[in-house]
Amino acid sequence: MTGLPELHPRRASTEAEAEVLRATGHVLLRDVFSPEEIAAYRPALRDYILDKRERLTEGERNLGASPENTLFSLGDAPRSVADFVTAPRLGAIAARLLGVDAVRILHFCGFFKPGGGPPTPWHQDLTFIPLDSDRALSAWIPLMDVTSEMGGLVFAEGSHHQGHQESSAASRFRLARNGPMKAGDLSLHMGWTLHAAGGNTSTVMREAVAVCLYADGARVTSGDGLPFRRSLMTSYFAGLRPGDVAAGPMNPVVFRRSGPPADTEGARR
Repeated sequence: MTGLPELHPRRASTEAEAEVLRATGHVLLRDVFSPEEIAAYRPALRDYILDKRERLTEGERNLGASPENTLFSLGDAPRSVADFVTAPRLGAIAARLLGVDAVRILHFCGFFKPGGGPPTPWHQDLTFIPLDSDRALSAWIPLMDVTSEMGGLVFAEGSHHQGHQESSAASRFRLARNGPMKAGDLSLHMGWTLHAAGGNTSTVMREAVAVCLYADGARVTSGDGLPFRRSLMTSYFAGLRPGDVAAGPMNPVVFRRSGPPADTEGARR
């Protein structure tokens, strides 16, 4: 036991929110985690993420993450960090929005962008992910109040309906920004949604955690191509081959509508 609050499902995402996600490729939910819950988990998350940041290059630290390496892992994460990123509350929302019975965690990242950090370029998450399913969802959770100056997310609405696209395609779509977010708000977007983030023009490091979840039953595809795909294959999907069900020890079920609870402890043995 960590002594931290348990993050059981508290609010079910609504059909209206699922409709927004299906139509636009993103949805913003407010107050998913309480200020007290964020305050309880933030110290452990910060310590873990800041330690991992020491392994980034200077350019990667300015961006807030590595586009090539999966540094964060349930295999070495402290119990409190693992409990947060595998929270049933987050899994229940993702399953409802995706319209599936169960979801697994793919990976998680700490997006800590320092003051003066540059914009994050346009990209689609599924370009970096070796899965055969488009039922993948990224959840972006600020650990602090994020102002417009800190580099919030911007989405090319409807781009997820077009599959893989070049980053320049973003200009063809209506752009939507999250704007200011409170600690504990939750921004979610589909794996094929083109998105970016502004530069951090403030003097404060922007702290956010991103968790990627996908429908249980998806299969692993080739890790060929971008370095991050290869890194996922050798870390989160270690031991799995193309065509295998993406259900390795690093990808526990974090929510299932019925059946036994997820064994997140098994991922850390």
